[in-house]
Amino acid sequence: MVILNDFTDHTYSTPKKEMSISSFEYNFSNERRGIAIIIVNDQYQGSNKREGCEKDKQLLQTTFAQYGFEIRCFCDKKAADLIKELKNISKEDHSKSDCLVIAITAHGEEFRDKSVREDLIYTSDKIITTRLVLKLFSDSKCQSLIGKPRLVFIQACRGTKMDDGAQVKYRSSTTSLPQNSNDLIDCVHMRTDNSDMSDAVMEDDIQAQNTPTDTLDHNSDLLNSSTQVLNNQTQNLKLKTVEVSPFVNHAPCYKDFLVMYATPPGYYAFRRTTDGSWFIKSLCDVLNEESDSALNGRPTKNLLTVLTNVISRVAREMQSKSANKHFDAKKQSPVIYSRLTKDVFLTKKN
Repeated sequence: MVILNDFTDHTYSTPKKEMSISSFEYNFSNERRGIAIIIVNDQYQGSNKREGCEKDKQLLQTTFAQYGFEIRCFCDKKAADLIKELKNISKEDHSKSDCLVIAITAHGEEFRDKSVREDLIYTSDKIITTRLVLKLFSDSKCQSLIGKPRLVFIQACRGTKMDDGAQVKYRSSTTSLPQNSNDLIDCVHMRTDNSDMSDAVMEDDIQAQNTPTDTLDHNSDLLNSSTQVLNNQTQNLKLKTVEVSPFVNHAPCYKDFLVMYATPPGYYAFRRTTDGSWFIKSLCDVLNEESDSALNGRPTKNLLTVLTNVISRVAREMQSKSANKHFDAKKQSPVIYSRLTKDVFLTKKN
């Protein structure tokens, strides 16, 4: 058996091939565009409802439908039911599809224990890790997607930090920072008496307080080795783990994946009751604008350039407004993790 490592030099053994322009692009001329999985979680157990998440759902459905995606929407699913649905989709034949999209809008949190860090997503009853969702559509789990891009967009908190931003002078005097008194945070554990922060779960809202709640395990669909504990004194979410193998902090992103989060690791993600979340609205607005500006059906920019514009829009044009000074005048900046091996030009498809 011959094992080749990453440092093997194949310079003299690999025949030279002429590279065409198309070889640097993913093939988007398949029979179908693919499936867009939209996961919308409005409420976790006894927490406050995520006002504005219905707007997120509408924006995502309209935007990806116009690009020719087959929409599969899952709202307020329990963890086991959601995982079952995702597994079923991963087992489908995607060989005639261009790509796959996963968009999630939900409460979120981070899990930390020494060298372990995980991004968590709240379903209607339990907690799942984003890593499991991505793994279900990795090459090893969904072979009909091998060589095809998987695009993932996640609107959820990834911690409790606030971004104070910085003063920036804009060249254009017309540039403004829209503010809205309905800015909310997509996080479940922070207590506040301010109505603008009604997305936060208050400890007394949860009936089964301090009751063990299953989350996700590294080797199983539902974590039996982790427990959710709501502590009244610290008012912070803490997860106690048993026999969890530590690993270096990393963002789960497989080959041919692009994962875009609404916010950096450790930070809040904001949402508005009327317009939906900052990130989802900006994402859909920019994608719709690019679709309208396409020349003869051909986008003028590749997807990474388009998504960079989304980051710019959220970072420059969004700012929170709250009667609670702790949450007032805060900023947010989405983050992209990409292991795409080619360019993506997202065209409309009949």
